[in-house]
Parts: sequence; structure tokens; C-alpha cells
Amino acid sequence: MISSSKIISKNPGTLSKMVVFLHGYGASGDDLISLSSSWEDHLPPTVFVAPNGPEACDANIFGYQWFGLPDFSPTNMRLGLDRVRPVLLNYLSSLLNEHQMSPQDLALVGFSQGTIVALEMMFAMPTLNCVLGYSGAFFPPPPSLCSLPSTKVMLIHGNMDTVVPYMALFQSQAQLKELKVEAETYTCHGIAHTINNIGLEVGGQFLSRNFNNTK
Repeated sequence: MISSSKIISKNPGTLSKMVVFLHGYGASGDDLISLSSSWEDHLPPTVFVAPNGPEACDANIFGYQWFGLPDFSPTNMRLGLDRVRPVLLNYLSSLLNEHQMSPQDLALVGFSQGTIVALEMMFAMPTLNCVLGYSGAFFPPPPSLCSLPSTKVMLIHGNMDTVVPYMALFQSQAQLKELKVEAETYTCHGIAHTINNIGLEVGGQFLSRNFNNTK
């Protein structure tokens, strides 16, 4: 079961867009929901939602996970993604229905494991507006999911990251390109496994550009 925190934009007007934050392994939605304050003034009236992963974290009883991480092998990552994908798809569909929005109105913002999950979801929901991923990686979906997404993608990574190695940024970009998805990238120099102010600013510009280019 997925629970969430929610913040409604202070901007006047009818809510027209949605940002859903997907946290990292062992964290929670509360760790990301505050990012909304950095972006809301630059976006259309937006609802920000930060769910907790559907499972208690194997390594941190106070945190959550989208799926367990016995190791980082592609086989185990794929098993986890296949397990969480229908759960998150149902959750996102319910959120959109609640606010009378479509996938074109939705951006997913992930950090670390949340980025891995966000990139997976654009193949399950191929008209998703955009994915903004911090400090994550991409694991190509099975052929049955390889419909061509129209989703815009930006990946941001610190070049001092030792949790998810910096080279994952370029590996992910290349793998996405093989699936006809062009991903913008941005390097945060001197930054480890975290989100800094420059990364927030660049990410906010990406969201604004994509949200304001749709009706």
C-alpha cells in the first residue's frame, strides 16, 4: 500500500499539473516534498505529491523502499521493477483521476532508487509529460513494455557520487537513446549522492519548460 504527503501550489488558478516525487532507498516521501517550495513559483498551479514506497525498507526500519535490493544485478533489479510497476501505475492513475488530469499533466521526480522507478514508469505510462531523475540509473524494460514514450527526460548526477556511480549518468543516456528516448543530462561538479541548489535550479527549469509547453 502506498501512502503520501501532498502540497497544493499557492499559485492562483485551477490546478493543472502534478509532480510526484519518488524517494530513494530507505527514505520516505517526507524527504522530498519540501523541494516543491523551490519550484512552485515557476510552474502552473501544481499539486505536489510525495508517496512512501510500498514496502518497509529491508535495511532501515524507519524508511521505505520501492523494492528490495539484495544486490544490484540486472536480474534482481528487473524482478523488483516488475513487482512495483503495476502497484505504482495504479496509484498514479488514481491520483490523476482524483484531480481530473491526464498523464500529459504529470511529471515524476526521482532520487536514486526513485529515479530507477521513474524511468521505468514512462514505459508503462508512455504519454507521461516528463521525468526528472537525480543520482539514479536506468534498467531497460522488457520487450513487452517497449512502446515508444513521448516523455521528456533530464538526468542530473554529481560527479563525486559513490553510491550510484557517476558513469551511470552516461550509461543511462546511451541505453535510453537505443530506445529512441533522448535524455538531457547535467553534471553537478564536486557533489556526491545528494541534490544541491544548482541541481534544483536546473531541474526546476526543465519542469517549467515542459509544463509550460503543454496546455
